[in-house]
Amino acid sequence: MRNFLVFCILGLNFLLPPQGHSQQTLPPLPLDWSTFRLQVLANHPLSRQADLQRDLAAAALLRAQGGFDPKAYADWSAKTFGGKQYYQYSETGVKLPTWAGLEIKGAYNWASGDYLNPERTLPQAGQAVLGLEWALGQGLLFDERRAALRQSRIGLEQGEAERAAALNDLLLDAAKTYWTWVAADNQLQVYTAALQQSRERLAGIRESVRQGDKPAIDTTEALLQVQTRQLDLNFAQLERQNTALALASFLWLPDQQTAPPAMLASAPDLRSTPPEIRAFDLVALLEQARGRHPELRLYDTKIRSLEVERRLKNEKRKPQLDLNYNLLGKGWEFFPTMTADGPAFLANDIKWGVNFSYPLLNRKARGDWQVTEIKLAQTEAGLRQKRLDVENKLRQYANELDNYGRQLPLYRDFTANYRLLLDAEIEKFRQGESSVFLINAREQSWLDAQIKYLKLLSEYRKTEAGLQWAAGILMEN
Repeated sequence: MRNFLVFCILGLNFLLPPQGHSQQTLPPLPLDWSTFRLQVLANHPLSRQADLQRDLAAAALLRAQGGFDPKAYADWSAKTFGGKQYYQYSETGVKLPTWAGLEIKGAYNWASGDYLNPERTLPQAGQAVLGLEWALGQGLLFDERRAALRQSRIGLEQGEAERAAALNDLLLDAAKTYWTWVAADNQLQVYTAALQQSRERLAGIRESVRQGDKPAIDTTEALLQVQTRQLDLNFAQLERQNTALALASFLWLPDQQTAPPAMLASAPDLRSTPPEIRAFDLVALLEQARGRHPELRLYDTKIRSLEVERRLKNEKRKPQLDLNYNLLGKGWEFFPTMTADGPAFLANDIKWGVNFSYPLLNRKARGDWQVTEIKLAQTEAGLRQKRLDVENKLRQYANELDNYGRQLPLYRDFTANYRLLLDAEIEKFRQGESSVFLINAREQSWLDAQIKYLKLLSEYRKTEAGLQWAAGILMEN
């Protein structure tokens, strides 16, 4: 009763927040697994960090898309000296990159002054320019901008896989901690009831001793049992407190404040809500894990990203051959010089150029390509190993779950049968055909069976979560 009152006071202190503290609170919990799981996914810092990983990938995609944004530019330069304006040049325009490695440019140039460079002399009204720059060698089929965009799109899938893997691991740790706490809470209830029974038995035996029906030594035997039960209860209380502390580390409030252990009320009764023992299709789980396990998906995205990088490095092995071609206008008028056949696109009123380069040994490009090939081979080997690890872990959990599923009915029957023996021994004691020692022995066997059954139920639940984790679907269920 005292422990109950202390718990109520702690709960009321938490539910009435002090001044200056956020009033966001969790409701008092009898805490079932589904409620606990939702709280972990909603508020745990690692869960929020996993969500930010997905946001980071989306931001990287936005950055890569910026490589294809149109760009406005302007350039002015002038020189004045000794009261004379030597020159004034200006160019404003827009550049538009395209997916095919072709960059289109539209600009307008002005030039004025007393000492203009003849090469940069322009019509008095200025000059419109419509041009293009095209990589015909290296960069024609693939370049950095296209590679960055493809890798960032793969990065979206990678970010989602990293998020799923983080949540999968987080929920496994949370499930193991939760079911350990539930078992500890249930054990505390068992030992509390056992202590109460032993005290009632001691009181009854003392009364029988006073009436002369029982020998006085039975009082000592009963008292030892009370003391033993008190020790068991003390250890059970300690275990429950420690498991509650561990569980509270997974419970966070929406304002990112941790929930104190006092918020944890009673746990569900494992014995009244036994798991449904049902057959599972291991072949289907293995197939599901191969296609959906977040860590395997993560390896797949890494391989695809490296394949993009390999293609880019291979492109770097080609010669550099860039063409630029610009149509020049008189003011805004294009083709001011006409021929008998009309405007001459390739001959008059144009500016063009070709750039070519190629390293004779090309060792840098070849080395970069080889490095990427090695990274790709390493990642593919890692994928094969990870796939084997996932399948083996899945089979191990499946074997454990199958074994626990066969043991649960046996331990349930053990517990019921030990209770029948205890009840029979108590009845014999009432008829004077038994002793306190035999009752204590029967009761101890019954308590041990209950504790083992509770631990087995807890292990089954943890193994069930482990099977879903090994299949990569714990965060989905």
